[in-house]
Amino acid sequence: MKHHSLLLLPLTLIISLSACQSRPPVPEPRYIPNVALNASETLEVMPYRSACHSATPMQCLLVKPVGADDDKLFGIGYNDIIGFTPTVGTAYTIKVRQEIDQNTGKPTGLWQLDEILTQNIR
Repeated sequence: MKHHSLLLLPLTLIISLSACQSRPPVPEPRYIPNVALNASETLEVMPYRSACHSATPMQCLLVKPVGADDDKLFGIGYNDIIGFTPTVGTAYTIKVRQEIDQNTGKPTGLWQLDEILTQNIR
């Protein structure tokens, strides 16, 4: 008798739980960002790279606003400036615009290159 009740318990649970759902699940709508470009900024790109803090190991470009102190350095993913292919050992001054998702007001993580102003091999 004990074996029969142990076998019936999972079957009863399955039948009970399947009766709870009256219609098939509907997936969440796909999120589509509304991307716009911020005003143009001029950045200094350092000639060396640094490890990024991310889910996967990658190298970041170290950049800072033109004329800013080194404590203003920040990282941009190596391939995250569209239209810009930097060379290690070369410092650049570039004009870029950051992509912003207008729905959230937050940066997408990508930038658009407007112009390379200078490049110096170091």
